[in-house]
Amino acid sequence: MMADLYGARVSDATIDEAARRSYAALAPFETAVKEALGTGAILHVDESGVRTAGKLHWLHSASTDTLTFYGVHDKRGRAAIDHFKIIPDFAGRLIHDFWKPYLTYGCAHGLCNAHHLRELTFLFEQHDQPWAKAMFDLLLTMNEWVSTHTSQLTGQQKQPWLKQYRAILTRGWQANPLPTPPRHKTRGRPQKTTAQNLLARLGEHEDAVLAFFHDNQVPFTNNLAEQDIRMIKLRLKISGCFRTLQGAQQFARIRSYLSTVRKQGGNILQAIAHAMSGHPFLPAQ
Repeated sequence: MMADLYGARVSDATIDEAARRSYAALAPFETAVKEALGTGAILHVDESGVRTAGKLHWLHSASTDTLTFYGVHDKRGRAAIDHFKIIPDFAGRLIHDFWKPYLTYGCAHGLCNAHHLRELTFLFEQHDQPWAKAMFDLLLTMNEWVSTHTSQLTGQQKQPWLKQYRAILTRGWQANPLPTPPRHKTRGRPQKTTAQNLLARLGEHEDAVLAFFHDNQVPFTNNLAEQDIRMIKLRLKISGCFRTLQGAQQFARIRSYLSTVRKQGGNILQAIAHAMSGHPFLPAQ
């Protein structure tokens, strides 16, 4: 932009120095956004691999409609989640894609039904599983029905839907029975099929799958988190990787700031100027 407007190209060293200064100046912003995310009612989380400094690292995101946090860590599971200090004390509802380390935290959970719909589609299109088509249709119908109600559903209103849900699971297990346990105990757990794994998840985590049904403030999917990660995935497709961990961390913090400003309707150029001058926008303000 500087080259086009003024005929003077900004050097790479100047840009690197601006990123370094912005990263340092945005430390109070990161603290504020993590505190705000940790005290909310609903939190969307996701993670994705990012090639950094010649090895696989993980980009972790936590977000709401108005806040975004990104962090880069060399681990994907609890070590990274605990490091960022957002989820361990979170007491609201965590929306995620059934990455099992999330389930070890004591908050309420909500599972992404977009993932369930894709898995169900695979089962009825590729494996001819009629129960999967019935469950696919039921989840969509339940979501549409809930969206027409401004107040929370009563137990009486929920009961017929829950009965249908459990009846379809029963049909699914009848079509995909677990094998009879061997007479002599063997090492390890018997491997489940794709259909059995999905049936187990839909049954054992019914409350999380149907969180949108029990509370109409809970979203049906985790699309918000996936949309927040998409821009960084696009950046990696263009550049391939982050050459240093420091560069990845700088990018994550600065992008957290810009995404939050955009979500809250702020002026991006003004927000950048404020950050560069050491007075970044803070979510509490």
